[in-house]
Amino acid sequence: MLPTKIYVTSEINSEPVRCLLDSGCERSVIAADLAPQAKLTPSWYSLFAANRASLHVLGDTVILFVIDEHNFEADVSVSNKVEDFLLGSDWLEQQGAQWDFAHGTVT
Repeated sequence: MLPTKIYVTSEINSEPVRCLLDSGCERSVIAADLAPQAKLTPSWYSLFAANRASLHVLGDTVILFVIDEHNFEADVSVSNKVEDFLLGSDWLEQQGAQWDFAHGTVT
């Protein structure tokens, strides 16, 4: 069974960014081109795509973003091998998110 996914629109530096909420992703990740000014710290994570291919990580950072006029931050790994902003189960758990799959809502 594939993990359930849902896209939301977030804003990073007042720019709209498509964001994937993915409960099957253990670590939040952002594409390097979505965080060009980010100060990176060395990463302790080894990341792998769904097909088990290794994902090159450039480093880790904290990203500030907005969803539905609510301010959030996420500790993310930065990679030039992904195209999106993926908020994984690490971020969903930190937020105490409740995902109603039957109605397609996250609170």
